[in-house]
Amino acid sequence: MRPTLYTTLFLALFTCKNVHAQTNETLQHNGLTRDYILYVPTTYQVGQSLPLVFVLHGFTQSAQTIMDVTEFNAVAESNNFIVAYPNGVGNAWNTNSGFPGGSSADDIGYIDVLADSLTAEFGIDTTRIYSCGFSAGGFLSHRLACESPRCFAAIASVSGTMSNNASDDCAPQHSTPVMQIHGTSDIIVSYNGSIFSGIGVNDVITQWTGLLNCPTTPVTTALPDIDTGDGSTVEKQVYTPCDGSSEVVLLKVNGGGHQWPGSSAVLGGIGNTNQDIDASQEIWNFFQSFSCGQLATSVTAPSAPSVQAWPNPCTGLLHIEGLVTSTPYELLDATGRSVRSGSIASRTASLDMGSLDTGSYELRLLDGTGRFIRLVKD
Repeated sequence: MRPTLYTTLFLALFTCKNVHAQTNETLQHNGLTRDYILYVPTTYQVGQSLPLVFVLHGFTQSAQTIMDVTEFNAVAESNNFIVAYPNGVGNAWNTNSGFPGGSSADDIGYIDVLADSLTAEFGIDTTRIYSCGFSAGGFLSHRLACESPRCFAAIASVSGTMSNNASDDCAPQHSTPVMQIHGTSDIIVSYNGSIFSGIGVNDVITQWTGLLNCPTTPVTTALPDIDTGDGSTVEKQVYTPCDGSSEVVLLKVNGGGHQWPGSSAVLGGIGNTNQDIDASQEIWNFFQSFSCGQLATSVTAPSAPSVQAWPNPCTGLLHIEGLVTSTPYELLDATGRSVRSGSIASRTASLDMGSLDTGSYELRLLDGTGRFIRLVKD
Protein backbone atom coordinates (compact mmCIF):
# COMPACT_ATOMS: atom_id res chain seq x y z
CA MET A 1 0.00 0.00 0.00
CA ARG A 2 2.76 2.43 0.93
CA PRO A 3 4.44 2.60 -2.57
CA THR A 4 1.02 3.24 -4.10
CA LEU A 5 0.37 6.06 -1.64
CA TYR A 6 3.77 7.66 -2.34
CA THR A 7 3.16 7.44 -6.08
CA THR A 8 -0.25 9.07 -5.69
CA LEU A 9 1.18 11.90 -3.60
CA PHE A 10 4.01 12.47 -6.10
CA LEU A 11 1.57 12.65 -9.01
CA ALA A 12 -0.64 15.07 -7.08
CA LEU A 13 2.29 17.36 -6.32
CA PHE A 14 3.51 17.17 -9.93
CA THR A 15 0.03 18.04 -11.18
CA CYS A 16 -0.18 21.02 -8.82
CA LYS A 17 3.16 22.31 -10.08
CA ASN A 18 1.88 22.23 -13.66
CA VAL A 19 -1.41 23.91 -12.79
CA HIS A 20 0.26 26.74 -10.88
CA ALA A 21 2.27 27.97 -13.84
CA GLN A 22 3.14 31.39 -12.34
CA THR A 23 6.54 31.70 -10.65
CA ASN A 24 8.75 34.45 -9.25
CA GLU A 25 12.28 34.36 -10.67
CA THR A 26 15.57 36.28 -10.47
CA LEU A 27 18.46 36.92 -12.84
CA GLN A 28 21.88 38.52 -12.40
CA HIS A 29 22.70 41.33 -14.81
CA ASN A 30 25.38 44.02 -14.56
CA GLY A 31 25.97 43.25 -10.91
CA LEU A 32 22.28 43.59 -10.02
CA THR A 33 19.78 40.95 -9.02
CA ARG A 34 16.84 41.56 -11.34
CA ASP A 35 13.51 39.88 -10.67
CA TYR A 36 10.49 39.03 -12.78
CA ILE A 37 7.25 37.06 -12.78
CA LEU A 38 6.93 34.27 -15.31
CA TYR A 39 3.77 32.58 -16.57
CA VAL A 40 4.05 29.34 -18.53
CA PRO A 41 0.77 27.95 -19.92
CA THR A 42 -0.35 24.74 -18.26
CA THR A 43 -0.43 23.06 -21.68
CA TYR A 44 3.32 23.55 -22.12
CA GLN A 45 5.28 20.39 -22.89
CA VAL A 46 9.04 20.03 -22.76
CA GLY A 47 10.37 20.25 -26.31
CA GLN A 48 7.79 22.77 -27.49
CA SER A 49 9.00 26.04 -29.00
CA LEU A 50 6.57 28.72 -27.81
CA PRO A 51 6.41 32.48 -28.43
CA LEU A 52 7.53 34.82 -25.62
CA VAL A 53 5.82 38.10 -24.72
CA PHE A 54 7.38 40.67 -22.37
CA VAL A 55 4.84 42.87 -20.54
CA LEU A 56 6.50 45.93 -18.99
CA HIS A 57 4.96 47.89 -16.12
CA GLY A 58 4.54 51.65 -15.88
CA PHE A 59 6.51 54.09 -13.73
CA THR A 60 5.90 53.39 -9.99
CA GLN A 61 4.14 50.14 -10.91
CA SER A 62 5.51 46.60 -10.56
CA ALA A 63 5.42 43.29 -12.36
CA GLN A 64 2.56 42.22 -10.10
CA THR A 65 0.58 45.39 -10.87
CA ILE A 66 0.85 45.14 -14.64
CA MET A 67 0.05 41.42 -14.51
CA ASP A 68 -3.16 42.23 -12.62
CA VAL A 69 -4.04 45.19 -14.87
CA THR A 70 -3.50 43.44 -18.20
CA GLU A 71 -4.60 39.91 -17.27
CA PHE A 72 -2.13 38.68 -19.87
CA ASN A 73 -1.90 35.30 -18.13
CA ALA A 74 -5.35 34.39 -19.41
CA VAL A 75 -4.40 35.42 -22.96
CA ALA A 76 -1.18 33.36 -22.70
CA GLU A 77 -3.09 30.34 -21.42
CA SER A 78 -5.67 30.52 -24.22
CA ASN A 79 -3.11 31.11 -26.98
CA ASN A 80 -0.22 28.95 -25.76
CA PHE A 81 2.62 31.42 -25.28
CA ILE A 82 4.93 32.29 -22.39
CA VAL A 83 4.66 35.72 -20.76
CA ALA A 84 7.29 37.45 -18.62
CA TYR A 85 6.72 40.49 -16.40
CA PRO A 86 10.12 42.00 -15.55
CA ASN A 87 10.57 44.49 -12.73
CA GLY A 88 12.42 47.74 -13.37
CA VAL A 89 14.96 49.02 -10.84
CA GLY A 90 13.10 51.19 -8.33
CA ASN A 91 9.80 50.54 -10.19
CA ALA A 92 11.14 52.53 -13.14
CA TRP A 93 12.61 51.90 -16.59
CA ASN A 94 15.44 53.59 -18.43
CA THR A 95 13.43 55.56 -21.01
CA ASN A 96 16.40 57.78 -21.95
CA SER A 97 14.41 60.82 -20.86
CA GLY A 98 16.32 62.17 -17.86
CA PHE A 99 12.99 62.09 -16.00
CA PRO A 100 13.43 62.58 -12.21
CA GLY A 101 13.08 59.22 -10.51
CA GLY A 102 13.68 57.35 -13.74
CA SER A 103 16.18 54.54 -13.99
CA SER A 104 19.68 54.57 -15.49
CA ALA A 105 19.95 50.78 -15.51
CA ASP A 106 20.84 48.80 -18.62
CA ASP A 107 17.26 47.71 -19.23
CA ILE A 108 17.75 46.94 -22.92
CA GLY A 109 20.58 44.61 -21.96
CA TYR A 110 18.51 43.10 -19.14
CA ILE A 111 15.57 42.25 -21.40
CA ASP A 112 18.00 40.80 -23.94
CA VAL A 113 19.73 38.58 -21.38
CA LEU A 114 16.38 37.54 -19.92
CA ALA A 115 15.21 36.52 -23.40
CA ASP A 116 18.33 34.40 -23.82
CA SER A 117 17.88 32.83 -20.38
CA LEU A 118 14.27 31.89 -21.05
CA THR A 119 15.22 30.58 -24.48
CA ALA A 120 17.83 28.32 -22.91
CA GLU A 121 15.33 27.05 -20.32
CA PHE A 122 12.19 26.66 -22.42
CA GLY A 123 13.35 26.50 -26.03
CA ILE A 124 11.58 29.76 -26.90
CA ASP A 125 10.84 30.35 -30.59
CA THR A 126 13.46 33.08 -31.11
CA THR A 127 11.65 34.32 -34.21
CA ARG A 128 8.58 35.14 -32.09
CA ILE A 129 9.72 37.30 -29.17
CA TYR A 130 7.56 40.37 -28.51
CA SER A 131 7.43 43.30 -26.10
CA CYS A 132 4.59 45.50 -24.93
CA GLY A 133 4.17 47.85 -22.01
CA PHE A 134 2.17 50.52 -20.26
CA SER A 135 3.39 54.12 -19.94
CA ALA A 136 7.14 53.87 -19.15
CA GLY A 137 6.95 50.22 -20.21
CA GLY A 138 5.66 51.41 -23.56
CA PHE A 139 8.55 53.87 -23.81
CA LEU A 140 10.98 50.99 -23.21
CA SER A 141 9.23 48.80 -25.79
CA HIS A 142 9.83 51.53 -28.37
CA ARG A 143 13.49 51.68 -27.30
CA LEU A 144 13.81 47.91 -27.74
CA ALA A 145 12.55 48.18 -31.32
CA CYS A 146 14.79 51.19 -31.96
CA GLU A 147 18.01 50.13 -30.27
CA SER A 148 18.16 46.42 -29.47
CA PRO A 149 20.21 44.26 -31.82
CA ARG A 150 17.71 41.47 -31.10
CA CYS A 151 14.88 41.07 -33.57
CA PHE A 152 11.59 41.67 -31.75
CA ALA A 153 8.88 40.24 -33.97
CA ALA A 154 6.57 43.15 -32.97
CA ILE A 155 6.13 45.67 -30.15
CA ALA A 156 3.15 47.51 -28.69
CA SER A 157 2.90 50.56 -26.45
CA VAL A 158 -0.11 51.58 -24.37
CA SER A 159 -0.02 55.19 -23.11
CA GLY A 160 3.71 55.44 -23.78
CA THR A 161 5.54 57.30 -26.56
CA MET A 162 9.26 58.18 -26.88
CA SER A 163 11.42 60.65 -25.08
CA ASN A 164 13.08 63.23 -27.32
CA ASN A 165 16.43 61.53 -26.73
CA ALA A 166 15.07 58.08 -27.57
CA SER A 167 13.46 59.45 -30.72
CA ASP A 168 16.75 61.02 -31.79
CA ASP A 169 18.63 57.78 -31.09
CA CYS A 170 16.16 55.51 -32.88
CA ALA A 171 18.06 53.49 -35.50
CA PRO A 172 16.34 50.09 -35.80
CA GLN A 173 18.25 47.12 -37.17
CA HIS A 174 15.04 45.24 -37.94
CA SER A 175 11.68 46.04 -39.58
CA THR A 176 9.70 45.64 -36.36
CA PRO A 177 5.90 46.05 -36.60
CA VAL A 178 4.53 48.62 -34.14
CA MET A 179 1.17 49.06 -32.42
CA GLN A 180 0.37 52.24 -30.46
CA ILE A 181 -2.69 52.45 -28.17
CA HIS A 182 -3.26 55.88 -26.68
CA GLY A 183 -6.02 58.00 -25.17
CA THR A 184 -6.52 61.53 -26.45
CA SER A 185 -7.33 62.68 -22.88
CA ASP A 186 -4.18 61.20 -21.34
CA ILE A 187 -2.93 63.81 -18.83
CA ILE A 188 0.23 61.86 -17.91
CA VAL A 189 1.71 61.11 -21.33
CA SER A 190 0.10 63.74 -23.53
CA TYR A 191 -1.32 62.54 -26.84
CA ASN A 192 0.14 65.67 -28.45
CA GLY A 193 3.48 65.46 -26.65
CA SER A 194 5.02 67.75 -24.03
CA ILE A 195 8.37 68.79 -22.57
CA PHE A 196 7.66 66.38 -19.72
CA SER A 197 6.50 63.28 -21.59
CA GLY A 198 8.33 63.48 -24.91
CA ILE A 199 7.08 63.41 -28.48
CA GLY A 200 3.38 63.08 -29.33
CA VAL A 201 1.56 60.08 -30.74
CA ASN A 202 1.34 61.51 -34.26
CA ASP A 203 5.11 62.06 -34.21
CA VAL A 204 5.64 58.47 -33.07
CA ILE A 205 3.52 57.17 -35.92
CA THR A 206 5.25 59.46 -38.43
CA GLN A 207 8.66 58.31 -37.23
CA TRP A 208 7.85 54.61 -37.49
CA THR A 209 6.03 54.85 -40.81
CA GLY A 210 9.03 56.74 -42.17
CA LEU A 211 11.57 54.24 -40.82
CA LEU A 212 9.55 51.29 -42.13
CA ASN A 213 8.68 52.95 -45.45
CA CYS A 214 4.92 52.66 -44.91
CA PRO A 215 2.17 54.59 -46.72
CA THR A 216 1.58 58.03 -45.23
CA THR A 217 -2.21 57.66 -45.34
CA PRO A 218 -3.77 54.92 -43.17
CA VAL A 219 -6.85 52.82 -43.62
CA THR A 220 -9.10 54.19 -40.84
CA THR A 221 -11.97 52.34 -39.18
CA ALA A 222 -14.29 53.46 -36.36
CA LEU A 223 -14.62 50.50 -34.00
CA PRO A 224 -18.04 49.69 -32.46
CA ASP A 225 -18.93 51.74 -29.37
CA ILE A 226 -19.80 48.69 -27.31
CA ASP A 227 -19.78 50.43 -23.93
CA THR A 228 -21.53 53.78 -24.39
CA GLY A 229 -20.90 54.71 -20.75
CA ASP A 230 -17.09 54.58 -20.72
CA GLY A 231 -16.66 58.12 -22.06
CA SER A 232 -14.56 57.03 -25.03
CA THR A 233 -14.54 55.51 -28.50
CA VAL A 234 -11.80 53.85 -30.57
CA GLU A 235 -10.55 54.64 -34.05
CA LYS A 236 -8.19 52.16 -35.73
CA GLN A 237 -5.57 53.42 -38.18
CA VAL A 238 -3.58 50.84 -40.16
CA TYR A 239 -0.46 51.73 -42.17
CA THR A 240 0.46 48.91 -44.55
CA PRO A 241 2.30 47.54 -46.51
CA CYS A 242 5.68 48.48 -45.03
CA ASP A 243 9.21 47.19 -45.50
CA GLY A 244 9.84 43.62 -44.42
CA SER A 245 6.11 42.77 -44.38
CA SER A 246 5.85 45.08 -41.39
CA GLU A 247 2.91 47.20 -40.27
CA VAL A 248 2.13 50.19 -38.06
CA VAL A 249 -1.22 50.36 -36.23
CA LEU A 250 -2.68 53.12 -34.08
CA LEU A 251 -5.67 52.51 -31.82
CA LYS A 252 -6.68 56.09 -31.05
CA VAL A 253 -8.88 56.12 -27.95
CA ASN A 254 -10.93 59.30 -28.26
CA GLY A 255 -11.63 60.51 -24.72
CA GLY A 256 -9.49 57.77 -23.20
CA GLY A 257 -7.22 58.44 -20.23
CA HIS A 258 -3.88 57.10 -19.06
CA GLN A 259 -5.27 53.58 -18.85
CA TRP A 260 -5.05 50.04 -20.24
CA PRO A 261 -8.25 49.60 -22.32
CA GLY A 262 -10.38 46.68 -21.24
CA SER A 263 -8.90 46.52 -17.75
CA SER A 264 -11.12 46.18 -14.71
CA ALA A 265 -8.36 47.25 -12.32
CA VAL A 266 -9.41 50.11 -10.03
CA LEU A 267 -5.93 51.61 -9.72
CA GLY A 268 -4.61 50.88 -13.21
CA GLY A 269 -4.13 54.52 -14.17
CA ILE A 270 -5.89 57.89 -14.43
CA GLY A 271 -8.92 58.92 -16.50
CA ASN A 272 -11.46 57.03 -18.58
CA THR A 273 -10.81 53.34 -19.20
CA ASN A 274 -12.16 52.32 -22.58
CA GLN A 275 -14.16 49.08 -22.53
CA ASP A 276 -14.83 48.80 -26.26
CA ILE A 277 -11.59 46.88 -26.76
CA ASP A 278 -9.42 44.54 -24.70
CA ALA A 279 -5.92 45.94 -25.19
CA SER A 280 -4.25 42.66 -24.19
CA GLN A 281 -6.20 40.66 -26.75
CA GLU A 282 -5.73 43.37 -29.41
CA ILE A 283 -1.98 43.28 -28.82
CA TRP A 284 -1.79 39.50 -29.10
CA ASN A 285 -3.95 39.52 -32.23
CA PHE A 286 -1.42 41.96 -33.70
CA PHE A 287 1.65 40.09 -32.46
CA GLN A 288 0.68 36.64 -33.72
CA SER A 289 0.73 37.81 -37.34
CA PHE A 290 4.48 38.51 -37.28
CA SER A 291 7.75 36.62 -36.88
CA CYS A 292 11.39 37.45 -37.49
CA GLY A 293 12.28 34.57 -39.77
CA GLN A 294 15.72 33.00 -39.44
CA LEU A 295 18.01 33.91 -36.56
CA ALA A 296 20.45 36.59 -37.70
CA THR A 297 24.05 35.40 -37.96
CA SER A 298 25.80 38.66 -38.77
CA VAL A 299 25.75 42.26 -37.63
CA THR A 300 27.32 45.19 -39.42
CA ALA A 301 28.43 48.03 -37.16
CA PRO A 302 28.89 51.57 -38.50
CA SER A 303 32.33 52.02 -40.08
CA ALA A 304 33.19 48.36 -39.45
CA PRO A 305 32.96 45.43 -41.87
CA SER A 306 30.46 42.67 -41.23
CA VAL A 307 31.55 39.46 -39.56
CA GLN A 308 29.97 36.10 -40.35
CA ALA A 309 29.85 32.92 -38.30
CA TRP A 310 28.69 29.49 -39.41
CA PRO A 311 27.19 26.98 -38.91
CA ASN A 312 24.67 28.63 -36.59
CA PRO A 313 23.31 26.64 -34.75
CA CYS A 314 26.54 24.70 -34.35
CA THR A 315 27.62 21.53 -32.56
CA GLY A 316 31.40 21.75 -32.76
CA LEU A 317 33.62 24.13 -34.67
CA LEU A 318 32.29 27.62 -35.30
CA HIS A 319 33.93 29.31 -38.30
CA ILE A 320 34.37 33.09 -38.23
CA GLU A 321 35.19 35.24 -41.22
CA GLY A 322 35.52 38.97 -41.88
CA LEU A 323 38.02 40.16 -39.27
CA VAL A 324 40.85 42.31 -40.59
CA THR A 325 43.16 42.00 -37.58
CA SER A 326 43.48 39.72 -34.58
CA THR A 327 40.55 40.63 -32.35
CA PRO A 328 39.90 40.03 -28.63
CA TYR A 329 36.55 38.45 -27.82
CA GLU A 330 34.32 37.36 -24.95
CA LEU A 331 31.69 34.62 -25.13
CA LEU A 332 28.64 35.03 -22.87
CA ASP A 333 26.00 32.43 -22.06
CA ALA A 334 22.25 33.06 -21.85
CA THR A 335 22.54 34.45 -18.30
CA GLY A 336 25.19 37.00 -19.32
CA ARG A 337 28.00 35.01 -17.66
CA SER A 338 31.37 35.04 -19.42
CA VAL A 339 32.27 31.46 -20.35
CA ARG A 340 35.29 32.07 -22.55
CA SER A 341 37.57 34.85 -23.73
CA GLY A 342 40.63 35.20 -25.87
CA SER A 343 41.68 36.48 -29.27
CA ILE A 344 40.39 35.51 -32.72
CA ALA A 345 42.90 35.42 -35.54
CA SER A 346 42.27 37.67 -38.52
CA ARG A 347 40.54 36.54 -41.70
CA THR A 348 39.24 32.98 -41.20
CA ALA A 349 39.32 31.42 -37.73
CA SER A 350 37.47 28.79 -35.73
CA LEU A 351 36.20 28.43 -32.17
CA ASP A 352 35.55 25.01 -30.67
CA MET A 353 32.02 25.10 -29.17
CA GLY A 354 31.90 21.34 -28.62
CA SER A 355 32.50 21.42 -24.86
CA LEU A 356 29.83 24.05 -24.15
CA ASP A 357 26.33 23.31 -22.93
CA THR A 358 23.48 23.57 -25.41
CA GLY A 359 21.73 26.95 -25.46
CA SER A 360 22.09 30.55 -26.61
CA TYR A 361 25.35 32.51 -26.56
CA GLU A 362 26.63 35.92 -27.57
CA LEU A 363 30.07 36.38 -29.09
CA ARG A 364 31.24 39.94 -28.39
CA LEU A 365 34.14 41.44 -30.34
CA LEU A 366 36.09 43.68 -27.97
CA ASP A 367 37.59 45.98 -30.59
CA GLY A 368 35.52 49.08 -29.86
CA THR A 369 33.05 48.58 -32.72
CA GLY A 370 30.28 47.04 -30.61
CA ARG A 371 30.00 44.12 -33.02
CA PHE A 372 28.61 40.82 -31.74
CA ILE A 373 27.04 37.64 -33.07
CA ARG A 374 24.24 35.64 -31.47
CA LEU A 375 24.92 31.92 -31.50
CA VAL A 376 23.02 28.76 -30.72
CA LYS A 377 24.84 25.63 -29.53
CA ASP A 378 22.95 22.41 -30.29
